[in-house]
Amino acid sequence: MASGIHVSDKGATRILTIDNPSKRNAFNGVMTTALLHELDRADADPTVRAIVVTGTDGYFSSGHDLQEVLDNPATAGDPVANAAFSRPSEILTPVIGAIDGPAYAAGFILALNCDLRVATPGARFCGVGAAIGLVPVGGQLSRLLDLVGYSIAYRWLATAAPFTAQEAERHGFVTALHDGDQALDGALELAGQIAAVSPSVVTAVKAGLSHTLHHGSDAGRAVESQLAAVVRSLPDGDEGVRSFLERRPAVYPDRPTRLHTEIEKVLA
Repeated sequence: MASGIHVSDKGATRILTIDNPSKRNAFNGVMTTALLHELDRADADPTVRAIVVTGTDGYFSSGHDLQEVLDNPATAGDPVANAAFSRPSEILTPVIGAIDGPAYAAGFILALNCDLRVATPGARFCGVGAAIGLVPVGGQLSRLLDLVGYSIAYRWLATAAPFTAQEAERHGFVTALHDGDQALDGALELAGQIAAVSPSVVTAVKAGLSHTLHHGSDAGRAVESQLAAVVRSLPDGDEGVRSFLERRPAVYPDRPTRLHTEIEKVLA
């Protein structure tokens, strides 16, 4: 907990909680290092079928600790120092952002790089770069286009104006609005649905979709059959068919530890 990132599990879901409420969950260097470590550790654990990232006390994250940025201005744009915020899009385990309150600056980048985002109605988002004289990085000039298109992405980034959870949902940035007190509850429900199906197929789905986004639809089609062949060698397909014929819920095994390596070979 001294790292500012609290780790807990609910079933097959790993929960990473940003915990620096006195600064609206702003990130210092220790916290970014800890978040990167915990994301990688969860991705390497075959028993973890989904990751949820959230914050404490009604905040997601206000971004970087500004005092630290003033002391070391290069930190704000350093890709190594900020690797944690784009990591959710790079690992193969699904990552869901559970967003209450502000997700600004680096907090916005972290939310952007999650696979799915669940927010409460009071959540707010802002890519602040233009307002503070910094070019938006961490996927704001690339990944954001895949989610909302040019005109919306341009307006959000060029004005650096906060926007609501309702606007974010309307344009597809927020996957779902949760009416309860905490977005974590809605995110855990969604994570549970993902955890109930084949984790090996879910891994292949994320890998295939990400490959298509980066390399185009032709490249995506080219690897579909190869990804299918990798998973076909596993017991998941047999379990899925048997459970359907036997009219019972499927019980899928954890993904094998070698799966990430085999998928990376396909995508290389």
